[in-house]
Amino acid sequence: MAKITAAHLATEVFTQLQTSKSVADVKADLAINDSTMWSKVSALVYEKAKVAARKERDQDAQRPHVSTTSNAEIMDLLALNEQLAGYALLAPPTMTTAEFRRIGLLAAELPASEATILTYLDSIITSPRMCAILKQGFEYCPAFQSFSTLVEAAIIAYYQENYTSAFLTLVPVVEGLILRWNGFDGTGPEPKPEFEAIRKFVGNSYLRQPNPGNVLFHDVYVKASQAILTKHLYLNSETGSAYANFSRHLAAHLLSNEAFATQPNCVRLFILLDALLKVYTYETKPAKDPRFDVDEPMLQRDVLRYQLVIAQQRMFRKALEQFFPGNAE
Repeated sequence: MAKITAAHLATEVFTQLQTSKSVADVKADLAINDSTMWSKVSALVYEKAKVAARKERDQDAQRPHVSTTSNAEIMDLLALNEQLAGYALLAPPTMTTAEFRRIGLLAAELPASEATILTYLDSIITSPRMCAILKQGFEYCPAFQSFSTLVEAAIIAYYQENYTSAFLTLVPVVEGLILRWNGFDGTGPEPKPEFEAIRKFVGNSYLRQPNPGNVLFHDVYVKASQAILTKHLYLNSETGSAYANFSRHLAAHLLSNEAFATQPNCVRLFILLDALLKVYTYETKPAKDPRFDVDEPMLQRDVLRYQLVIAQQRMFRKALEQFFPGNAE
């Protein structure tokens, strides 16, 4: 009897996943119980999914009146995020084509352009509407729901220019949502996953769903998110220092007096959370994408509330400048 290889199983898994069967059902149907075998199979399936998606994009590009991001543009986005990762940054999933091109032009001038890039990313990711969409996305996605109040608290603190509170509120959210995503909520018999497993969790997305929605963009934001987690936010302190002190370890243990709860680092956290939400959506393939199927009345309510907070903060700063010139900080 011929030995069943990982390549053969990958073909079968990919075919079955194309019919919208769940990963658990496919694994049960094909009796894939060994974790080592599944690691090999799921990696092969993920590559098959990317090959199929590239082929489909090439075909779409040849069709009149069809607008699609080309494979070349996706490769450019991967390269841009790889460059930005050195600064604990990534190009936001919510950006437009024009914004992507602008970020690319600015990135060509790094490191001199870092402050300009951060200001530009701030204008994209922390606008009242984008923050309201981020909050609503958290409310919609099961692994993220319990943290929506913390995200909103951080948004309000950020608009009030209380960057210390915003940063320290968001830092534990990253680990918390990864744990919930992993099925751990502290109530069951299973122990909390080891730190190394948490660090690598996002990058192992293919093990949970080797045929995600929009696989090419899934790949983009898995790689970008994983780079920021492993090279910066969750970097082992014994192996180096995170860029701009963007470090969970430093924030949790206050190992030095280095500034970490800064406005740029808050921007970094908002962008990372946005990317993680995108990865989760692609991985779980919900019936509705919270980015595009929003509750518009509630969204407008949140946008108005955030705009009022911003207006109040501006009035407060003007009052300080009037009565205490030169001491408005």
